[in-house]
Amino acid sequence: MNSILPMTIIACLLFAATLDAQDRYEHGDYYYGFKAGVNYASINEIKTTIIRPFFPEDTYTTAEKSRFGYSGGLFFYYRFENESALAIQPEVTYGTQGGGFEYTDINDLEYTINFKYQYLHVGTFLKVYPFNEYKGGFHLAIGPQLSFNIENDKLTYKSNMPDLGPDLQIQQNLRDVLKGETIFAVGLGAGYEFPFGMNVEARYYYGLSDVIETQANGYNFIENTNRSQAFQLTLGWAIPF
Repeated sequence: MNSILPMTIIACLLFAATLDAQDRYEHGDYYYGFKAGVNYASINEIKTTIIRPFFPEDTYTTAEKSRFGYSGGLFFYYRFENESALAIQPEVTYGTQGGGFEYTDINDLEYTINFKYQYLHVGTFLKVYPFNEYKGGFHLAIGPQLSFNIENDKLTYKSNMPDLGPDLQIQQNLRDVLKGETIFAVGLGAGYEFPFGMNVEARYYYGLSDVIETQANGYNFIENTNRSQAFQLTLGWAIPF
């Protein structure tokens, strides 16, 4: 049963593609579409925010961890006329993104902080077709993206020594101190568009603005610039207006 379902879905998609095999991505035409996929993201400089430099570095170790997330949403597409090798694609997507931080010291204290932020992404990407294929084909993409953090306190904390303070209480304190910010990022991508409308694309995003705002606190945390980066792979489908 479990093996039949994926094969059925694939067969339906192939059948739909055959029925809808009209050429897409024509010059001068407008399209809308849907895309969904996964991302692998991280946040840097968390150690600098949390641990002050007067603590001897030989007494503890830290690690910044990447996290898997998902993304999906709606895009619009326009291929310029006159055999142009350029197209433009505004898009609005929703996705989960963040990072993790692990700490261990010589007193055997271990804790993990995970930032599980959720974003509404708004971006516009310029697509370049280096081989100037008439209908779809291989492309490169570049563009800005503004990501609004809609769950700016989505943070979890877990330790191996709850006697130092209940984990849930520390977690709530951290949520009040470390607040997720709106991110301005630039994205670079490459992908392929099939004539019948399906497209696949890989992108890399680098955040140019601060991801985490540090509020006034009694932990000696400081405000510094924590930037994000993410790798993303999506599958999409374009539909002509």
